[in-house]
Parts: sequence; C-alpha cells; structure tokens
Amino acid sequence: MKKILLSTILVCFASAIFAGTARLNITYKNKKTETKLVQLEKISDDKERIVIKKESIGDDVLHIDIIHSDAIVPVGTEGWWTYGRGLYGHFDKSHGVFTPNKSYIPIYAVKTDKKMFYAHVKSLRFFYDFCVISSKGTYKVFPRFRIDKIRKNFDLYDDIVVEFNTLKGKDATYASVARAYQKYQLERGEVQPIKERIKKYPELEYLCDSIVVRIQTHAAKPIPDIPIRYTKETEQPLVVHFPFGVAEEFVKAIKDSGVDKATIVSAGWNYGGYDGRTPSHFPVENAIGGEDGLRRLIQKTQDLGYQFTLHATNTDAYEVSPMWSPDFIGKNKDGSLVKGGVWAGGQCFLVCQHASWNAYVPEELKQMRALGAKGPHYIDVYSATYPNYCADPKHFATPEIMAEYQNKILAMSKELFGGASSEGGFDHVAGNLDYINYVSRDIKLIRDGKHNKLVAGVFPIWELVYHGIILYTSDRATQNHTRGKCMYKIEKSGDPRWMEGDGIVDPYISLKIVEFGGRPIFYTYKFADVPRIKRAWDEFVPVRHLQKLLMTDHCEIAKDVFMTSYEDGSKTISNYRKTPFVYENVEIASLSYKLFSPKKN
Repeated sequence: MKKILLSTILVCFASAIFAGTARLNITYKNKKTETKLVQLEKISDDKERIVIKKESIGDDVLHIDIIHSDAIVPVGTEGWWTYGRGLYGHFDKSHGVFTPNKSYIPIYAVKTDKKMFYAHVKSLRFFYDFCVISSKGTYKVFPRFRIDKIRKNFDLYDDIVVEFNTLKGKDATYASVARAYQKYQLERGEVQPIKERIKKYPELEYLCDSIVVRIQTHAAKPIPDIPIRYTKETEQPLVVHFPFGVAEEFVKAIKDSGVDKATIVSAGWNYGGYDGRTPSHFPVENAIGGEDGLRRLIQKTQDLGYQFTLHATNTDAYEVSPMWSPDFIGKNKDGSLVKGGVWAGGQCFLVCQHASWNAYVPEELKQMRALGAKGPHYIDVYSATYPNYCADPKHFATPEIMAEYQNKILAMSKELFGGASSEGGFDHVAGNLDYINYVSRDIKLIRDGKHNKLVAGVFPIWELVYHGIILYTSDRATQNHTRGKCMYKIEKSGDPRWMEGDGIVDPYISLKIVEFGGRPIFYTYKFADVPRIKRAWDEFVPVRHLQKLLMTDHCEIAKDVFMTSYEDGSKTISNYRKTPFVYENVEIASLSYKLFSPKKN
C-alpha cells in the first residue's frame, strides 16, 4: 500500500518560518484514516499556506481533509463560520453535518472570540467539499479534497494548495473576507468593474438601468418523469405557450405600463422549443412563428427602446437532435457518455465545450446574432453549476479546461452581442459575465425552513465581491418577487403552472433585494404579470444607479437593521424590525429602507 508521504510534506516546510498548524486526515479506500499534525508555511505576517504535492498522494487515497488548528472549535464558542456564498452558522449545535459539495467562490472563513482567518483554495477548486461537522462537543470546518473523484477519470493533475489569511481588529469581518477576494480577482485581471466595461459596451450601461424580463417559455415539450431517450417517433409533442406574435403584444403592454427600459430574454425560440433538441438551435421553431416571426418580434421590441436577447443552451444534448453525435459529448474514462438530467428532450448528455468550440459553436453564435438580437447573450447553466469534464483524448478537458472553453464562448458572445449572461453564482466564468439570473436558492430554503440545521443565515459575501462587476438578483426567492407565492409546488421549466402566483407581496423579499444590492428579474409570459413587473420597476428605479458601483461594506448596525455601503459614499439602511428605526434623525419604517446619498463636503 502506497500511503501519502507525510514526511515529504514536512520536508517541504522544513525551511519555512514556523507558523500555525493544520491537521491532515487522510482516508484510504479501505476506509481507514491516518491523522498527522503538520506545520504551515509562513508566507507573511498574516498569510500561511499548505502545499501537498500530487506526487506524494498514494494511489489508494480516497480523500484528504485539511483542518486548520483554528477551525477546531468547541461547541458554545462565540463566533461563526461561513463560506463563499455567504451561508453562515454559529458554534451552537451539539451535532450536525453540512457538506455542500460545491462552492460558489473557493473561500471559507472561521471567526471566534480569539481569532479569525479566511482560507482560499487555490487549486483543484472543483474537487473539494466544504465541510462543517459538529460532533462530540467540537466543530470542525475544513475542505475535503476528493481524490477519488479526480482519479475516476483523470490522473491527479495538480498539487493541493490552500492559503490561510489572518484578519485582525476592525478587519475581522465577513466584509473584509469579500474585499480581499475581490482585490485578488481585480488585481489578477480576472474581472473588471462595470463602470470600466461600459466604456466599450453601451449595451451593458442600458442593462444596468433596465429590468430583465425572461419570456418563459415560447414553447416546450412536457418533461418526462423517467430518463427516456427519445427518437423523432417517440418524443412528446411540442406545446405552444407564447407565439412570437402574442409576445409582441406582451412586450408592448410592458412598455405601455410605464417601464421605460427593459431587457427581454427569449427562451424556447429554438428548434424543438425549450430544452427540446439541443445542441441544435436552428431552424427557429416554426410552430411559434418561425424565423420571420422572431425577426419581427426582435425589431418591434427594439423599436420600443428595449433590448432583445436570446436564451441558448450549450451544455445539453439530446439524441433526438438533428445535430446529435457522440463526438461532441463528454466522455468518462471508460468511454461512456457523461449524462446530465432529464429535461424536455428526455435524457440529457453533457456537451464537451472543448469539442463544441472547435466544431460548431462560433458559427452558431454568428447565426444567432444575424437574427438581430443585441444585448447580453444568455447561455443557460454555465454559472449555475460546475463545468463538466471529458476524458476523450480527442478533446480532453478537466473541469478547469472546460471552464476555459466556457469563457471563450462567453467572451465571443460579448463581442458579438455586446454582453453575456448566465444563470447562477459559480464564479469560474465571472470574468465574462454581465448578469446572472440569481446567485443561489439559499434565502428561499432558509425562509421556507428547509435548510440544513447548522445554517443560521446568509451574509452577502458573494454580493460584496461582485456588486458593480456582475448584475444579479440574490436568490430564487427574490425572482418574480411581486408575483407573490407560487400556487404550484413544481419548478419544471417546461411547465407554465409554476408561474402562477397569488399576488401577495412579501415585504421581506422586497427589502432583501435592496439590502443585498440586487435588482428584479421576471420569468413570465403572463399578461397578468405586467402590473407586477411595473411594481418591481418602480421599486428598482430609486436605487438602480447603485448597480454600477462597488459595494464596500455590509454590517448589522442594530438588531435586525443593516447598513449596505457603496464606493461613492451612498448607503442603504434596511429595517427588518416590527417597529420604526431612526438613523441620522431619519425614521425608517418597519420592513422598509432609506437611501442615504453621499455627503457633500
């Protein structure tokens, strides 16, 4: 049995200035675990690092936990833990396990009454689980590197590198963690602020001032309950929900309601409808009006002064597609095809972005642009999940390589359409995104009492990093927020019933949008939603100028009262109390906010 060479790790650090320590738990395929205390390498007064060379990790290793000594915390200790999205918890539960296997941003932090640090996972970010475990009177907060997942399809291709950064005094806050990561992203040129990008992309400036309305959906087939592999003879018939001609009337109704600026996203315009026959997008689906109808809808929308963009799906392939070919699909090491979920096209297979970039995507993007759409081109799920992988030697791609090709496709979209967008908050494509539909669904789960019991709430860490860089709404809960609660429990994209709302607006959600610096977004084709869109627009207008500014701070200034600060000195005070709150001699009503403009010298 070739064990991980712990002595090699220690030798690596022998010449370093002694710093803190970490516990390594190495679990083997036989389920036995070896534990070793190792010295961290001291990089500076406030930075330490651990590097585990890939060559030192034996073939029989299942996973490796790296537990910083300051992340082993007795139950009852004052403080909190948090990770990239901003989910946080206190050290107050006698037992429990929280292990989200994906991180929106590859960082986490631990604060106690004695010390605070944040960790940055610098390598293998797609192959670690963030773990919080409370057991036998102690919390442990750490990354677990899943060596077994890597070796399922690849040789171990990178070292494990984690940096630990100490924060002290007034800097010992979650906002400081976000600012540090934002600085890292800006200084390495990974992202650029909106106020710089709008110099090149006027479509982005318009986007900042507009509300996004996603037509969901023109047409779709029912989503099967089993992983069926459709043929042209067995696929479900297309259900037409919103022909292009009716969509023209809908867009005009929004304009007539008083919404001055809107970005319309057309979903389900493509061949076979929403998620129907991708990777084929063309020809434009004839059942809803065909290419002539779509061109007319685009032109009439633009004549109203709105932007019109297209929803595309570059990750999913179905066997019923006329473009179907196993050559485009990601492969496992054994040659089998990488599967996705089950959607309107039946069993989905995941497209290799490396293969598709070299085969058809650039020309298809040009073909979409030729329809007349202009504005942030939307590519589904790129930022809503981790990139997939491909072990096919013809178009080999680790998740990191797959992310590079996703970024190539988004960058080309920006050049062609004036912008690019996607769905969620995973930040491996942050450098080429102008907006996302939502960051996560955690606020919704917490609000509904369905989250993990170790989770106490959400810090706006993602928002502090990316506000003024990427436009967003913070959560599934803040989408369609003036529609009220969904009257149906289903959330299948091809089924329109989930868009039926009771019209009862939750002021908490409206306030959360402002507190977290978000903006409204609607998924709809319902004329009943036009006044609801107008209401959301009216809420947005007073604070929309903040979209172009970096968010500099967020903190609780009194129980259930939060201050969000921006780089120009603007700040919002959000009051979640049942009673008014007075700030700088200004009364803020219950479940309301006030915007304080920068003070003039």
